Amino acid sequence: MSVVLLLTILATTNPGPATFESDSLGGLPLATIARYFGEFDSSCARDAGTLWGVSYAGPMVIVDPMTRRVAANQADSTGVLTRRNGVFLGALPPEVPIANTAVNWLGIRWTMLMAGSLSPNLRPRTRLMGHEAFHRIQPRLGLEAVGPTNDHLDARDGRFWLQMEWHALERALLVSGMARTEALQDARRFRAVRRAQFPGAGAREVPLEIHEGIAEYAGARLAGYSDSLIVRVVAARRASETSFVRSFAYVSGPLYGFVLDGTGTEWRRRLSPTTDLAEMLASALRLPPLGKSDLDSSTARRRARAYGGDSLWATETGREQERARQREEWRRTLVEGPVLILSLAQVHSGSFDPGGVFPMEGVGIVYTTRVLTADWGELVVENGAILELGSSSGRVSLAHANAERTEGTGWKLRLAEGWRITPALRNGDFELTTRTGFHRARDKP
Repeated sequence: MSVVLLLTILATTNPGPATFESDSLGGLPLATIARYFGEFDSSCARDAGTLWGVSYAGPMVIVDPMTRRVAANQADSTGVLTRRNGVFLGALPPEVPIANTAVNWLGIRWTMLMAGSLSPNLRPRTRLMGHEAFHRIQPRLGLEAVGPTNDHLDARDGRFWLQMEWHALERALLVSGMARTEALQDARRFRAVRRAQFPGAGAREVPLEIHEGIAEYAGARLAGYSDSLIVRVVAARRASETSFVRSFAYVSGPLYGFVLDGTGTEWRRRLSPTTDLAEMLASALRLPPLGKSDLDSSTARRRARAYGGDSLWATETGREQERARQREEWRRTLVEGPVLILSLAQVHSGSFDPGGVFPMEGVGIVYTTRVLTADWGELVVENGAILELGSSSGRVSLAHANAERTEGTGWKLRLAEGWRITPALRNGDFELTTRTGFHRARDKP
């Protein structure tokens, strides 16, 4: 998925034939969309396959999530899309999810971008388009990777050492010579201490660093970012994050990628879904191995002071205390209190903010921003909470919900025709059922 933090998937109703009464789509004039396509093609032509041996250029659609109408940069073989104002117009069927991603439709693998996510400024727009175009070519490069969640990055120590690693990498990109080498050794040290404290952390982190982190690097590199600019961009992203569980790779990937570019090695050609970027960097620079003392957290804490470690430790300690209070509140409202139970097995498409994902140990995962479209309708969670128990069941709190139980604190439900809200097994809980049949989620908190 893209660097855009909120991946929104909306409106699954079929708009019917693609009729365009105006020369715009999602607030963008069709002429502007055609220009965006042309400017991206120019960036791809300048790259000429240099970065990956494969061009970023290829099938691309820009979609309006509200109407499901699309503008593409090329025709399809079946003639579904019609040419107008330099683009090819059509409408997505309900079964095709909408997001910033790569998607298969009409027998073609497309780069899909939501109209509202495209910046009017060339460089950030090229970065996003390049990120999603990389996802389209990722299977050809053998770099698709899927891994488990990184719950340890919601813990104080996990977050602290991750941010220390980032601070050191950022410094390395802004200095040279021995100062850069020292900063890179510190980044390795902080990474190693984190992984020593959380066994198995490396195996959990690497897949997302490759899948999303390298995609984010690829977009920034195509857009012509400098070392200093990528430092500013990731710093701005970090300032807006509340959780690193799903979003950390959007920072780690570009930082490691740009540092690796400075080694002058052909590191991209050696990437695989299991590549540890820090180990690849150490090999490229022939850095000495870390010793036993490097894994000592007290020694690492002293090194961290040079990167603002004392201040960050205090901040993360305070956050951990607040998170404990928040988890207790979620347990009270989403586990012990009355809830509306939703079947996730009937969900067609969904979206979430990667910076708003919080694991609850032994229970499930809380999303503070979520959009789900399903047989039963659409649920929108904004600054609220939905607890998902695996892949079968989700629940939102009925505390302070309206009388119809279609709206609560931070969430709204639009029921599909033929569905209703009925009492569930536990007293006070409710669930969604059809008027003609019974559909119960397997809800086992």
